[in-house]
Amino acid sequence: MGSIDTMMLLGDTFVELSENLPFDKISVSDIVAASQKNRKTFYYHFESKTHLIRWIFRSDLARMLRDRFEESQLVFEPMTEESMPDLPYYVRLKTGVRSLDSSEFLRAFADVLQERKTYYRRALRSNEPDSLRTYLINLYTPALEDDIRFILSNRWLSESSIRFLAEFYSGAIITYIITKLSTSDDEDILEDMKHFTNIVHSSLEEQINQQQLRRMA
Repeated sequence: MGSIDTMMLLGDTFVELSENLPFDKISVSDIVAASQKNRKTFYYHFESKTHLIRWIFRSDLARMLRDRFEESQLVFEPMTEESMPDLPYYVRLKTGVRSLDSSEFLRAFADVLQERKTYYRRALRSNEPDSLRTYLINLYTPALEDDIRFILSNRWLSESSIRFLAEFYSGAIITYIITKLSTSDDEDILEDMKHFTNIVHSSLEEQINQQQLRRMA
């Protein structure tokens, strides 16, 4: 069994165990026993259970993105000690010189959560510093910073303002989707925003344009 197969086995085992046990009651020992692996194998692939939970999401999302988008459209993390640079996590779709459209990405993101709705409802329940919810906001904030720089093109905006906008919009859209996932029984958690699926980038463009006009006044 190859490394990816082993990681998928450990991930699927954790998801199956979570159907009957709270996340905090599932130990690494439980995971390796149920998957017929050992602790050495687990820690060869994952630093902790938190790392495993993050990898499950990233693996699910990467599969969805690769199925739906061209390789040139995929966005990967830079190489760091904690990143997963081989798994795409975002898509940058340009619709103009300074315009981006995140509608198709949000569709893929939501579909990933809906495919394992019960599991992700539990996985995203916590908002502790090491939770999956917090991880997602921290993951997408730098991506939105890059989007803002693209929208700006050769225009100027302070780094603190770029950071604020990225944190605000990444937090807002992720919190909205998680809330809908957790509280709605709708088959499609994006149903209520179907006419506004590019709200993040259209709003960013509007805010940036207004700020630039104020600078020129």
